[in-house]
Amino acid sequence: MNITYYGATCFRLQNSKISILIDPPDNKTGLKLPRMQNDMVLFTHDKDGKISGQSFIINCPGEYEVKGSFVYGVGAKFGKDAKTMYLIEVEGIKIVHLGNIDDAKLNEDQLDKLDGVDVLMVPVGGGDSLDNKKAMEVVNSIEPRIVVPMNYKVKGFKTKVETVDKFSKDLSAKSETVKKYKISKKDLPQDDIRLVIIEPSK
Repeated sequence: MNITYYGATCFRLQNSKISILIDPPDNKTGLKLPRMQNDMVLFTHDKDGKISGQSFIINCPGEYEVKGSFVYGVGAKFGKDAKTMYLIEVEGIKIVHLGNIDDAKLNEDQLDKLDGVDVLMVPVGGGDSLDNKKAMEVVNSIEPRIVVPMNYKVKGFKTKVETVDKFSKDLSAKSETVKKYKISKKDLPQDDIRLVIIEPSK
């Protein structure tokens, strides 16, 4: 499976059978996506996205299956906004995308539903989402094998957020920076946590 990052909280998961796009950014962020077609598009916030084609849209809690891949939406209310976190199972790998959450205190029910995480996508840049310290709290409570930071300062992103550097330093884990992350179940680390920074694709 290939994981591509486009800045903010936007990722694309893709293999030979399915393509899943998460949180396509709107124009005000300054970020733009290339033209693409996806089988599923997930929104972690309750907003209408402009998606072309015949994608299956998910923007609320629930259980979904498309082409043998499973998506579990976990409800979360932080401040005034209702949001959805997602656990996605592709190729036997459990990926959790936390969305743009701003509170590190996940309750027991949420942690139970997000159990057994292989790859955790967590906001780290602050602003209206978790900063590096709160992100560390979430990482410690979920205990994933791989951490992929998101929602930090990148070229063209107009939202005021910090760089990924503070989080990377605080995590003190073996890290790698890649343009696109290719992962399979056999490659998952068995002991120590790993930090993977995916450079935004244009």
